[in-house]
This record gives sequence, structure tokens and C-alpha cells, in this order.
Amino acid sequence: MNHNFPTILEVVTIHSVLIEEFGGTPGIRDQGALASALMRPQLGYYSGLIEEAAALMESLANNHPFVDGNKRVAFFVTDVFLRLNGQYIDCDSLEAFEFFMRLFETNSFRYAALLPWLEAKVQPLQGR
Repeated sequence: MNHNFPTILEVVTIHSVLIEEFGGTPGIRDQGALASALMRPQLGYYSGLIEEAAALMESLANNHPFVDGNKRVAFFVTDVFLRLNGQYIDCDSLEAFEFFMRLFETNSFRYAALLPWLEAKVQPLQGR
């Protein structure tokens, strides 16, 4: 199945909104890292939507394409990606923050840790 993916422009816009809303330093640090993160889940290696979402989330956070706010962007862009495809991440912001911080503090923000979390949290959008 072909999925809908966010564009570079959409991700940059999301980053700008997040920086304006929550603070931080604006700007792209590495456009190539951003393009790479967005292309990874589209390469056909992953068998389904949630696997693609985990790859996208890991790449956006770990590639550090932006000067600031990479973890926030990773979460929000992954949720937007899922919503574009009829799903969403069903958790509150504190739960997501604690999960992300636990993984980063233990240097384990990896696909293998993200996939089961997303499998447990992703739900279908109502009315789709």
C-alpha cells in the first residue's frame, strides 16, 4: 500500500510552529539530514505504516536536521504522517515526553524501541 508522506516544506513549517509555540532556536542545521530522514521510510524496506512511522521518528530525532527541537519535530511529524494515513498516536504529551527522555537518557532512541511503543499507541482515526 502506498502511504502519504509529509514533504520537506511541511516538516519545516511544523518545526517553525513548534519553535514559535514552545521556544528554541529556529533553523535547519542540515538539509541533507532532513531529506534523508524523510526518505528512509519510503524506500520500501518497511512492511507497514507503523514500521514506516518508527523509521521516520528515529531518523528525524537522531539525524538532528534542525538546530533545535528535533525530538519535538520527530514526535509531531510522525503523528502527522500517521494522520495523513488514517491513524494517530494515542497518548498525552507527558507520556510521550517521559518515553522520549527515557530513551535518550539511556542512548536507546532506536527503531527497535520505538516500534513496540508505536504498535501499542497507534489507533485509527474515528470516522475513517
